[in-house]
Amino acid sequence: MPRQTLIVDGLCSASVRKVGGIAPSKGDGSLGDGYSESMDQHKTPAQLDENHKLGLDAATSPKEEKPGTEYTRKRPPGVPETLEHKLTSFLEQKLQELTTSTPRVLSTSQILRILIRDRHVRPEVRHYRALLRANSDAERGSPEVVRQLLGEMEANGFTLDSGTLHTALQLVRTLRDRWLPLSPDGWHYVVAGLVREHQFELALDHIAHMERKDMPVEGWLHSMLIYYLCEFEEFDEVARLMRSRVDQGYDMTTDLWLYVLDVASAAVHHETTRFVWDQMVELRYVYPSYGVCSNVLTVASRTGDTDLAASVARFLIETDVPLSLEDYEKITEAHVMSGNLYAGFEVLCEMHKAKIALESSSTAAILTYMIQSRTSPQKAWCMLKQLKALKYEIPLRCALVVLEMCEHEAINDPFVVDDGLTLYKQLYALCSEKADVSVYNSLISMCRRAKNTDAGMFVVKEMATLGVVPNATTFEHLIIMCLDAGNFESAYMYFQDLLARDATPSEDARAEIRDLCTGSSDQYAVQLRYHPQIRDALVRRQADDFEPTQIRAGLIKKVPSDSPPEYANRFRPGPRKTITKEERRAESKEKRKQKRRRLAIARAREEEGWEDYEPGGLIPEDQVKANANSPSS
Repeated sequence: MPRQTLIVDGLCSASVRKVGGIAPSKGDGSLGDGYSESMDQHKTPAQLDENHKLGLDAATSPKEEKPGTEYTRKRPPGVPETLEHKLTSFLEQKLQELTTSTPRVLSTSQILRILIRDRHVRPEVRHYRALLRANSDAERGSPEVVRQLLGEMEANGFTLDSGTLHTALQLVRTLRDRWLPLSPDGWHYVVAGLVREHQFELALDHIAHMERKDMPVEGWLHSMLIYYLCEFEEFDEVARLMRSRVDQGYDMTTDLWLYVLDVASAAVHHETTRFVWDQMVELRYVYPSYGVCSNVLTVASRTGDTDLAASVARFLIETDVPLSLEDYEKITEAHVMSGNLYAGFEVLCEMHKAKIALESSSTAAILTYMIQSRTSPQKAWCMLKQLKALKYEIPLRCALVVLEMCEHEAINDPFVVDDGLTLYKQLYALCSEKADVSVYNSLISMCRRAKNTDAGMFVVKEMATLGVVPNATTFEHLIIMCLDAGNFESAYMYFQDLLARDATPSEDARAEIRDLCTGSSDQYAVQLRYHPQIRDALVRRQADDFEPTQIRAGLIKKVPSDSPPEYANRFRPGPRKTITKEERRAESKEKRKQKRRRLAIARAREEEGWEDYEPGGLIPEDQVKANANSPSS
């Protein structure tokens, strides 16, 4: 079955008709539906080259038009007689030379009509490729016809090799270069349309093409692109475009600078924020609000940019805006993130000098840095001593954060308790403030983590001697420390002291108390475990929902004499569990480790001379003597 192609269809159809009953001359033809439509659609007869206007072909010379002949629409001329008698090999060679040197749609179609329509030459890839090249004709070439030809080749089983595809790409590029170029305004409108459709990659590609053509980008288009990119948080591209704009010597509006600074700092984008700040705020061209400055400080603190943090601080001071607690904390975090712990402590001392009280959040960044960098507590304490030598007044929170570092390290190194207590003894020489309950809570927690009960009782006596009033956290630490040591009675007494102060343990403390009391038959452990303030929230809620009638009904319920099934085998020894050699070895190793720890703690206690714990350690000694001499005793 013969293949129906654009070539065959086009070459076998008539395309010229005259007015006045004059029939078309013999041998006339056209390129076919696709080609004739393309030529009528894209170009008018007046736009044809001079040879085509005169009805000439690739091998004839100019002739005069016959008078009295009028066409309704000018059609492509037919096959010239000079080509009809040429050899097929000559026509094939002429076709290749023509499409290589000066490709024309009409000239190529004339040769192909003779080869395919008249001489029935089978269409091959070279013929399609000649038609593809011919469509680079600036007057009659059509990308749509190229697309149809490529689709037809695939449909008819022709392989689209690299040469054919490169030919198609080359002619599309040639067509683009030969088209009527856009004006500068046209380029701007095209880019604006792409930006509105959020096709930023294409818009940026067009802008780069405009710059290569030395076509300046107007300010309104550049600002429009920046606003849209900021909306989609493409701040890397925003920074690049603004740097390029500044390097080219163009100005941007103040509103644009402030907007970019606002959104970039809110998104914590360091590069864009730093660029806008250095270009405009540092030179005092714009004056952002305090909220924007606070966001810029956040960027500096997250990235460790101490220069940016110092610049923001200078700007706030110059504009008579006092630095707040949050501002000092962000500046401290910036120094710590940059690795300068000493400068972080110095900022906190300046904050204390400005009569701003430090809070627990003020030293959070310092503690995090010390934990991550494994900073020695002695090294941090030496930094505070250096600041003390420079006539700085050391706030108590700075000393407390060093003790909190000891507290963190105590769980892995029990000997850090000695270092922590040594630093505590130097506290009054370093800070003018008296130690508060937070200092002692940190010390007791350190002792609890190291499972050093004697050191914990030493801290408790210090609190009683100095008259420091404990809080709920203090009692929680003491209760858990006593439970770790197996002293359930003292733990229960501390728990009663906690309740006497109308305080309740935290959820974490309740969970830990339940875990430590589980499995113990001690009466104080049982009382602690099942106390209403210690039991699970679900159990307490169910107990609160019970009505008195339900409780009374439960009291008179008959109890069977036989033991319930779940208690029948309660005291019967179960099967003996077999232990492997590796498990037995690991258990022995753990026991030896615990023994070495107990010996080390005992040796440290003897060296420090801690006193043995006495009941009522939280009560001052004078009050204990007064109670002992009272008549009721």
